[in-house]
Amino acid sequence: MKTAQSICYRGLLWLLALQLISWALLPGLLVESLPLDVVEGVYWGQEWQWGYYKHPPLPAWILYLFERALGDVGPFLLSQLCIGLTLLCVWHLGCRTLDRERAAFGVLALLGVYFFTWPTIEFNHNVAQMPIWAAAVLFFHRAISQDRWLNWLLLGLVSGLGLLTKYSYIMLLAPMFLWLVVHPPLRKKLLKPQLWLGVLVMGLVFLPHLLWLVAHDFLPFSYAAARSAAASATESRWLGPLKFLLVQLVDHLPLLLLLLMAGFWRRSCWQRPVEGAAFLFWIGLMPALLTALGAMITGAGTRDMWGAPMWNLSGLILASIIPLEVLRQRWKRLLWAFAIFLLLLSVLMMLFVGFKDQVRDKPSRTGWPDQALANTLQQQWLQHTDCPLQLVAGDYWLAETVVINLSPRASVIPDADLALASWADQARLEQQGGVLIWETDNSRWQSALPEAGQWDAEGKFSLPWPRLPDRAPLSISWRLWLPEADCSR
Repeated sequence: MKTAQSICYRGLLWLLALQLISWALLPGLLVESLPLDVVEGVYWGQEWQWGYYKHPPLPAWILYLFERALGDVGPFLLSQLCIGLTLLCVWHLGCRTLDRERAAFGVLALLGVYFFTWPTIEFNHNVAQMPIWAAAVLFFHRAISQDRWLNWLLLGLVSGLGLLTKYSYIMLLAPMFLWLVVHPPLRKKLLKPQLWLGVLVMGLVFLPHLLWLVAHDFLPFSYAAARSAAASATESRWLGPLKFLLVQLVDHLPLLLLLLMAGFWRRSCWQRPVEGAAFLFWIGLMPALLTALGAMITGAGTRDMWGAPMWNLSGLILASIIPLEVLRQRWKRLLWAFAIFLLLLSVLMMLFVGFKDQVRDKPSRTGWPDQALANTLQQQWLQHTDCPLQLVAGDYWLAETVVINLSPRASVIPDADLALASWADQARLEQQGGVLIWETDNSRWQSALPEAGQWDAEGKFSLPWPRLPDRAPLSISWRLWLPEADCSR
């Protein structure tokens, strides 16, 4: 006979499976073109560089492989795999630090946190960080609890991958280090070879990218500084970080409302944190607090989405202050509340992805005629030369959207700036030729790519919007430079 507990666990597994599978498959079937960050990541990945002008390379490599293997569905599947792996790591950590029932609640609760649902439609470096942060915390807890060589090695490997994903991973490394420092029994581990072997592994994994950074004058840091300056210019040195923390709290509001619906509004539903919860509070809260503190000290701007990987432990933190008896009494009510919430959210997601252009009467990034755009541009090129089109310049999203739909695929000069394209230079442009494209009503691109000299042909074409056929068509201007090479058949 099945126990009530096993029925609740089974209900949780079904809920997770339906959520992850539907969000992995449906968006890819509904979009006309891929979202902005996905297009950029797929394009970067095909160049197989050890770094790109905005970010480290790991998410782009993986994203490219998924897109090539599965088409438009691939990026959305990858995003939900990241969420699934994150939840799996949280489950294992919860079983270690709390118990199985609280671990299950800690997993379920994360589906009420904004970062685990709506933003995952668009795979990017923030989503890619989430399973890495969760795995790192799990291995760190294992390392300080068991002190085995393997745990420190795995922590070093995951940390190296974290740095290859996004530099903000350092905001997790800092709380880990401080946890060792503030606990005298753990402080001696700083002198043991196991920890330093893990540091060595992390350094070796990150080393190729570090060499790339040196060779390219730390280009991503210039981009990050510009983004931070733009953010800081619009917000106060003190209010900006406080706004960042407030937004993180707001992102937890769905979870808090769901708990109220499930009956967790009584004082008797809460207790003091259970033994061992200090680790969860420290690692769960410190990254956001350090980010805000760093912004206050330096005057740097903050971005709300930086919080995406920081809240893997929110559910476990809440679980640590809920009595087991209360949790057992309200499991079914919790499952129903979350099931209804996720069903409504999934319906909204499908409407948003599939019909937002019609609702707003405005084309979105996922409603562009990407394949028609690539085909038309390639036809224009082949009217002037038999050589394959190998370089496309222009606004980074427009040019990359074209390139990932060409066959064979070409390379992009993002924003028509050779400094941002380590895979291209003026010699390659002269040898292979290329095309500059822009939306006709954006005249600033008329003076772009001066290194190429006088162009050989120019023109424009129009394409209807797939979801808005009655709207004024998309007008694209182009300018091409013929290659020096002879490709006559």
